[in-house]
Amino acid sequence: MEETQITVAKYLQIRLEQMGLRHLFGIAGNYTAPFLNTILEDKQAKIQVINDTNEINAGHCTDAYARLNGFAAVAVTYGVGAFTLLNSVAGSYVEHCPVLVINGAPTNSDQLKNIAQGMLSSHMTGDMYSNINVYRNVTVAAEQVTSSADAPYKIDAILNACILYGKPVYLEVFEDVWRMKCHAPVATLIKESFKGCKENAHKAAQSVAALAAGKKIIFWGGIEIQRYGLQKEFLELIEATDTEFVTSILGKSIVSEDHPKFKGVFNGNASPKDVKERFEKAEVKIGLGVWTTGKNLGGFDVWKDDTVLANHSGVRIGPSYEPNVSLKDFIYHLKEELTKVKFEAYQMYGPALLSDSFFLADIAETKPEKEEITYDRFFVRMNDFINSSHIVVADAGFPLLGCQGIHIAEANGFVAQASWLSIGYSVPAATGVKCARPDKRAVVFVGDGAFQETCQAISTQNKLKHNTIVFVLDNEIYGIEQLLVNPNPFRGKDKIDYSLPDLNEVYAYNEMHPWKYAKLVDVFGGQGFEVADMDALESVLGQLDDIKENTIVHVHIPKTSIPEAITYKNRKPGEDEFLNKDWSLC
Repeated sequence: MEETQITVAKYLQIRLEQMGLRHLFGIAGNYTAPFLNTILEDKQAKIQVINDTNEINAGHCTDAYARLNGFAAVAVTYGVGAFTLLNSVAGSYVEHCPVLVINGAPTNSDQLKNIAQGMLSSHMTGDMYSNINVYRNVTVAAEQVTSSADAPYKIDAILNACILYGKPVYLEVFEDVWRMKCHAPVATLIKESFKGCKENAHKAAQSVAALAAGKKIIFWGGIEIQRYGLQKEFLELIEATDTEFVTSILGKSIVSEDHPKFKGVFNGNASPKDVKERFEKAEVKIGLGVWTTGKNLGGFDVWKDDTVLANHSGVRIGPSYEPNVSLKDFIYHLKEELTKVKFEAYQMYGPALLSDSFFLADIAETKPEKEEITYDRFFVRMNDFINSSHIVVADAGFPLLGCQGIHIAEANGFVAQASWLSIGYSVPAATGVKCARPDKRAVVFVGDGAFQETCQAISTQNKLKHNTIVFVLDNEIYGIEQLLVNPNPFRGKDKIDYSLPDLNEVYAYNEMHPWKYAKLVDVFGGQGFEVADMDALESVLGQLDDIKENTIVHVHIPKTSIPEAITYKNRKPGEDEFLNKDWSLC
């Protein structure tokens, strides 16, 4: 019996549809055109091709889509497109987002002309492996398809790797190969997940139970609970042990924050209110899927005998480590083993449920006639504004710190690139959020500097008739950069008077370009507002529910206002505050 023959482009389309892909993001190029046209020619195609404004935006959009959909793909063209996309894919790699990069490359003939004659076609460097070699650093699998003979194998191999490891993969296809014939798929892909050693998982769980015996314990939920679909198992553990939990900032909203055992977001020194002090008093802290990244820990020392860190490949218990452990298996065995020992469920706030005050920063009680908008006042108000119809998308820096105290009622209602921290991520990410969850409204909180990096994403959202709300928090500077390098301008009455004037003011290179952000809707589409005090903000908030299109809200914030959660940084010298007597980078 003769096997069905289809094109390589059609083979990839079929596999992507089997993976549940509904949207393909990217920037069109002639080297990928045969693949894109294959989808367009198929009037029954399940995939919608979405062209973005640039590759960075397409990449961030794809990343966010993968977080909520479980898989995403982006298509770009060789060299100029692939290298521009690299930053976004590196973020997906660091933050475990299953993304497929599809890169169309010059034809076999073009490659031979380069070798034989030194003739460079568009976007070539002269090295036919230049693109794939770069991407091998930020993917778990990378393949170059130069003929149809092995195309099915290579396509299936990288897709399996993407699902198995939950990280990006790279597929480079020469332009002339797209329309070549290959065998059609004979079966659907088998989506296998990581399988660790069950004996190791059981052994690790027994060790943790022994550590917990007779002590006050608390759970600390991290992002891997969401990435690997373990919310059900996590909640079963919480409820079976009747034990409270916090989440990391990366893991915010892994489950509903309405859960009675949820006690806040622990972000080390940057934790809201008194979460840090209370969490650290627990005698045993059991981290499940928590990552050891700087912004995720906020300076907290996890290398202690009373701290357990279980991740998707192993479990660290004090000074010991158990390798090759599936997080799912570990949670299952931990639930069983904890029922065999006597421990005390640590109560962070006594018998009462988490107080509403957890979500509020300390702000002044007295209100002037025209109350200026500070970060803390703004996010206190946002805590009342955000509801279950929204998905919050927070950018790096001060917006991320402010958002950690917003109450998120539904699981997966918060998206942030809290480890890689590419500024500007949030605006294009909102496009991916809305495509993955059309029933929700994305609400973006982004600083002015970050917004200037990726503002063209507003155009894509308007073209797609999205209803995203973007709050641009304009303090006129790169605030987080200034704070890290030299926090002296933010110290208020405790400001040090240095002999070098530059150390007393915001550095000139941290001053932003002054934009009229609300006016950008005249170019991109949608509606725009500008507010400079709390009354004006209140007036705009009252209108947003009735606006069904994209909206930009330009929020003026004083230059030296910073979120309360980050004020601890003021007490130490900055990274280049070299005249401070306590300064050291050692």
